[in-house]
Amino acid sequence: MSAKLVMTFAGSDGNVTMSYGYAKESATTNQVKSLMNGLITNGSIFANPPVAMKSAKIVITSTDEFDLSD
Repeated sequence: MSAKLVMTFAGSDGNVTMSYGYAKESATTNQVKSLMNGLITNGSIFANPPVAMKSAKIVITSTDEFDLSD
């Protein structure tokens, strides 16, 4: 199983979506808000800087492998 954090912001030129793999499934709302606020504060490093938080979610993906040896 793998977890990905997907965050959506209002940007200066439309919505901005950022996703980060290897997220902690147990991340709290406060931790995610802190990260998002940090990205807004340091937004000058982005071409379309995030200016306001819109949404965030953890996406969990599971993988089942098939035995094809027969």
